[in-house]
Amino acid sequence: MRVDRMVGLLSDLHSQHKLLLEISVEKTEALKKNDITVLDKLLNEENKCIQTIERIENERIREVETLLNAQGIVVDENPSLAQLLRFYDHEGQAKLIHAQNQLRQTIQELQDQNELNHELTRQSLQFVNASLSLMEPKKTTANYGRPGQTNQQNGYQKSRSIFDSKA
Repeated sequence: MRVDRMVGLLSDLHSQHKLLLEISVEKTEALKKNDITVLDKLLNEENKCIQTIERIENERIREVETLLNAQGIVVDENPSLAQLLRFYDHEGQAKLIHAQNQLRQTIQELQDQNELNHELTRQSLQFVNASLSLMEPKKTTANYGRPGQTNQQNGYQKSRSIFDSKA
């Protein structure tokens, strides 16, 4: 297998992950502004990008399997780039490692951005839950009794009225 083919696949993966990172940054802004319409559009774009990444990754795996099978090596379930490096010259190895490092860096940035989006979403849900709990009416006991008195059996102390009837 030519090194250019593998570098091209890694480059395609890198560009798709960069696009995914840009979408994730836009999602952060949409979450901050609470813009659901933009967020929905970005989620659709993100899904398309993920499908493209999956297609390219499957193609990369097929290429690696083809090369390893041609060398008589039994292929693991998920073949890696490290398994291929020994079949390339020094220049080819350097190109592959460079492409791999770029992809790793972008994936790390994407993970950090997604963690931020996760935290913003969690905080937004906490705010919504707190707002809903403030809007709920206070629960009152369904027991009968005099106004101003509470049921002592439920753990509440009885309150005395201003006029004490025993006096």
